[in-house]
Amino acid sequence: MRRLTGKTGYLLVIIVLFALVLGWTWEALAEDPVVVGSKEFTEQLILGQLTIQVLEANDIPTVDETNLGGTIILREAQEEGEVDLGWEYTGTALITHLGFEDPITEPEEAYRIVRDEDLERNNLVWLNYAPLNNTYTIMMRREDAEELGIETLSDLAAAINEGVQAPEPGQWIFATNHEYSVREDGYPGLTEHYDFFFERTQIMDTGITYGALRDGDVALGMGFATDGRIDGFDLVTLEDDKNYHPVYNAAPVIRADTLERYPEIEEILQPLIERLDDATMQRLNALVDIEGYEPDEAAAEFLEEEGLI
Repeated sequence: MRRLTGKTGYLLVIIVLFALVLGWTWEALAEDPVVVGSKEFTEQLILGQLTIQVLEANDIPTVDETNLGGTIILREAQEEGEVDLGWEYTGTALITHLGFEDPITEPEEAYRIVRDEDLERNNLVWLNYAPLNNTYTIMMRREDAEELGIETLSDLAAAINEGVQAPEPGQWIFATNHEYSVREDGYPGLTEHYDFFFERTQIMDTGITYGALRDGDVALGMGFATDGRIDGFDLVTLEDDKNYHPVYNAAPVIRADTLERYPEIEEILQPLIERLDDATMQRLNALVDIEGYEPDEAAAEFLEEEGLI
């Protein structure tokens, strides 16, 4: 066998070393995936699956940690490095995470504040926000609202304070999830802002409030403005005529160190961000909550239709 000497030998060694280094690099990337988390409700599950599928289609490995729980659970996981990327709402970050007391109703102002403050305080990077504004809303059955002439939250407060008979079940019972019942921009502030109280509140999972209202178990319920069940169950949202609820534009929030590892994520997600307006999100939510799709199925159908995967 002929020995390799001189330049040929050195060249072979360099090629082998380069191949080994390249192999280790790809292996390192494969073992360093982006952990995508979400809260537990439908819209968040869909947003998580949209993100996972777009990243995977662009050769960025992911770990699915969607459906973690409520707002605080997701935020703590992200701050502790257990989650790299998740979608958050500007109003939630402003009030719950950053401690601002006054709601902001202008989308760009709210986004600018949470973007700058979250980066400085928590090293979390807000990518651009989507057009969708999933603000809290108070719902009634359409027939009840029309019969009682209630279109706004001020109308509701006046009806309750004047002793108007409540629709089914005959009391002014309000269905709400636990989070809204206690958070600063939720039920306690709402009743103070509009100066009224329900006869009783009933705490239940978010997904149950829509059905409970539709079925007459409660007179009103809290919901989210982009939920597909509002139209699907013939419910109406009462106008927040005194601008109590902050804006809740959704945006991907990523750890700064993760974005340093994968800077291309910002460009990859931008086309998705631009397409998510209220009507689109309502349709996606309805696919899951009314038509029985799984969140990953709804995400895949939308991404294929839009040519994003």
